Amino acid sequence: MILSEKEIQHFKNPIAVPGLGITMQEKLKEARVLVVGAGGLGSPVIQYLSASGVGVIGIADYGVINDEDMHRQPIYQMQDIRKHKAKMAASRLWAVNPYTKHYPILMQVKPETINMMLVGFDLVIDCSQHLPTHLVVNDACLVHNKPYITGEVHNWMAWFAGFNMPLADGTNSATYRCALPLTEEYRNFDAGALGATHGALGTQIVCEVIKYLIGVPLGIAGKFYGIDYLHNQTQVLDLQPDHALIESIRTAGVLTAEEYGLEIVPDVED
Repeated sequence: MILSEKEIQHFKNPIAVPGLGITMQEKLKEARVLVVGAGGLGSPVIQYLSASGVGVIGIADYGVINDEDMHRQPIYQMQDIRKHKAKMAASRLWAVNPYTKHYPILMQVKPETINMMLVGFDLVIDCSQHLPTHLVVNDACLVHNKPYITGEVHNWMAWFAGFNMPLADGTNSATYRCALPLTEEYRNFDAGALGATHGALGTQIVCEVIKYLIGVPLGIAGKFYGIDYLHNQTQVLDLQPDHALIESIRTAGVLTAEEYGLEIVPDVED
């Protein structure tokens, strides 16, 4: 048995959910998920991934905690301000669930680091909400055949989708690049950010991730969810892979930072 008696007691309520049980909880224990970004969207994602019992969570974030972001990053506390997000997130998560291994990765996702970051992980969730980073992660996941989930929150509008994920017919779903025209429709460049919408999207993403990890069919793979929280409306669309585009990405591989329009930040000094 993979779970200890203490873990079975700790997770007894999710284990009791019809259709789950110890076997499904063990699948979560065996999962290894890399989360890029531990900010407004990443905070609820890593909190609920950890609380759900995902076995290994990599937390890639080179930034520090700021006072003005606390409203949408409830994983942190006021005494954490100016400390590294990835480090503090790992510490806070362990305090709630010591059975998960939380690995802080204090480096920027960029062409020189992304291939190394993906090693050993089953799934990547990009919570950076940053277009150049999305593209870097997308291309690397395609090259290394890693399933990739990402999304963004803009005021009341949000979206998330599952890319490069296995489908029932043996093929993989569309890539992020295939869906770029659609994601642009949900971008809102007005000022401001709401904490509640970040939390709502984060928990929705984790619900779909849990279903994917335990093998529930007809999940997030190849689906695009567009959400208007102000009017409580959700649009679900099937994404169509652009095979010519996908092949060109595979051939080109991971590009340079300049080609992505990615600004390189100095390495973190611990």
